Amino acid sequence: MPSAYDDYRYDEFWRGRDYEKEADFMAVKKLFSAMPSQKGLLLDIGAGNGRMVSLYENDWKKFILLDSSKEQLIAARERVTEGKNVRFLIASSWDMPLPNGSCDAALCVRMFHYIDNPRKTIAEISRVVKPGGYLILEIPNKVHFKNRLRALMALLYAPSLFWNLLSRESVDHSSYDDIPFVNHHPRTIASLLEWNDFIIETTLSVSNFRSPLMKKAIPLSLLLLMENHFQRPLAKFFFGPSVYFLARKL
Repeated sequence: MPSAYDDYRYDEFWRGRDYEKEADFMAVKKLFSAMPSQKGLLLDIGAGNGRMVSLYENDWKKFILLDSSKEQLIAARERVTEGKNVRFLIASSWDMPLPNGSCDAALCVRMFHYIDNPRKTIAEISRVVKPGGYLILEIPNKVHFKNRLRALMALLYAPSLFWNLLSRESVDHSSYDDIPFVNHHPRTIASLLEWNDFIIETTLSVSNFRSPLMKKAIPLSLLLLMENHFQRPLAKFFFGPSVYFLARKL
């Protein structure tokens, strides 16, 4: 069955977003480095066109690229070095045809903006990750700093916006090319992780300086230096538009 994302051009989306792309890579590298050195089977959930493959293909013995779009996985195949022990799996994140506890770790980046039922997806991830295994999860953050400012400014003329921001429920937003995007409250996701037997070991705030003005005025190398320095401390405030969790399953 065709996926809504089959024809989406993710390479075009990332064109001109070098800061955001490198901030993602920086965060994933940090969290991978915090895992134990022996690395068996990694599950990349919502792998899309394989944007993250270069960060793990040389360190993991086996990996699975899972996505609901066959067309995206065909594109991802081009990114995988020939001879790697890799499997491409067409499936949804809330119904994965994998045995219980079959994966040493799972990676899920830039996928939760499609998830309107995080409870179901996190439960399924917990099922396939083995006890003691790890999850790197990125979520779009509904309470990032700019959204808080917007809510405060709207308090007098649109109080519903203010209270909606305070709510821990997810928020639907207008989409790119008719594909719905959903933001999540980090505390809600953290609670779901803990409810599903994950212990959160590290939290990062990512893309903290995602501003057209800053990206134009400040060299990329300096922006990334600032990003590297502030990803951990700003996580305490859920400052940036992306929040990353490194969680270990009990």
